[in-house]
Amino acid sequence: MNPYDYERKKTYVVCVALGTDRKTDNSTYLTDAKSVVTDFVNNESYNNFAFMDSLFAKANIVSTCVDEQTNADTATNIAKNLGLNSFIVTDPDGKIINATDADKTGTSILDDENTNQFKKVLKGITYKSTTEPKSVEGESGIYNVMACVTRPVGGVVIIDIDTDTYASVTGENLADSCKGDTIIVKDRKIISSNIDIDGVNELENLGITDNMLNATEFSITVNDRKYTLSAENIDDYTVISGTVMEESRFNYIFGAVIPAVVCAIMILLSITVFNVAGNKKEIG
Repeated sequence: MNPYDYERKKTYVVCVALGTDRKTDNSTYLTDAKSVVTDFVNNESYNNFAFMDSLFAKANIVSTCVDEQTNADTATNIAKNLGLNSFIVTDPDGKIINATDADKTGTSILDDENTNQFKKVLKGITYKSTTEPKSVEGESGIYNVMACVTRPVGGVVIIDIDTDTYASVTGENLADSCKGDTIIVKDRKIISSNIDIDGVNELENLGITDNMLNATEFSITVNDRKYTLSAENIDDYTVISGTVMEESRFNYIFGAVIPAVVCAIMILLSITVFNVAGNKKEIG
């Protein structure tokens, strides 16, 4: 091959690479977010089972290790090692025979509105139960829950615990796994967002309407930052994703950073090509 032809072909490749349009649209981010939510939906039942099972496993450990003869120090250490706030152990009649709070020993769970709800477990109508997890005030992503299981010798064990694992059930951390700026909604309530929305939990408060959700894309401004977003439904969830755009609709990451890197690489490649071509010419 003529060295000049070789040089021209390589130079052409460099020009094509530099001229390639690197612009991306919201479909890239929306596709990624949809994949994250789809995986969550497909594993929803398992996530709930795993959460509940972990609670009952802790309660069963207490049931195995604690009886009326267990001293206070041992009870405290068991609760600490299991990450529990507290636990109580009862006899078949519901009388508390041991507890992390010694003052409760000798009382009945049937006389306390917080524990009376586990009467069905005590009576054998069901073998285990939990309270509805409640968010702990001032603790993001932390929930308080009580779980109850039957004891092999009769009676029940009730544990009280604060946990961060309930997020796997609520999906509140889903947006953190998304590449784009993402909001995930269920029943018009925002359940997850990696956009700083200052505690807003309803779409209406962000100015997002149904017409906007049905459009190909739409824009909102949050904390002086303009986002161009697209939306799509996945089962009971609405997935909204996109990115921050400049006024000219210029996507900084894909419009500046990536082309700049490509440009630098291609310039180095072109220099190498020219040097090789020059060397071939001298040899010729």
